Amino acid sequence: MAIIGQGISLRGMVHEKFHYPFYLASGITNADVGKAVALDSSAANTVKLAGDDDKIIGKLVTHENRSVEGVLVGTVALRGGFRFTKAAAAPAINVGDTVVGAGGGEVKAAASADHADNMVVEVDGDNIIVVR
Repeated sequence: MAIIGQGISLRGMVHEKFHYPFYLASGITNADVGKAVALDSSAANTVKLAGDDDKIIGKLVTHENRSVEGVLVGTVALRGGFRFTKAAAAPAINVGDTVVGAGGGEVKAAASADHADNMVVEVDGDNIIVVR
C-alpha cells in the first residue's frame, strides 16, 4: 500500500495480478523472502537471488520447501513498489537510477538508467524503493 501522511512513499505497492509461482534455485531459504530475484537460465520457470549485474525481474514474496517433491517453490512479485537493500560495497544509488543485482539478492545502480526496466523512486539509507 502507498503510505500517505508523512509524505508519499510507493514502498509496498502490491499488484497481486503480477504474483507468479516459480521454482527457486537451491540454497534459497525463508530468510531470502523480500530480496531481489533474477531469472535462472539453468532451468525453466526458475529464479535465483539477483547476482552481480543480473537483471532484476521482481521480489521474492514466499518460499516453500516441498521436500517430499524435492523442489523449492515460491511466489515472485513481478510488478509493484519494492524495497530492496543496497549492497554495502556499492556506490551511492540515487532517485531516477535503475538497479541491477549486486549479489545475494541485494542491488546496486546500473551502469545506465533504463526506466522501462525499473526506476528508483526513493532512497532511505541502504533501503532502496524501486518501481517496476
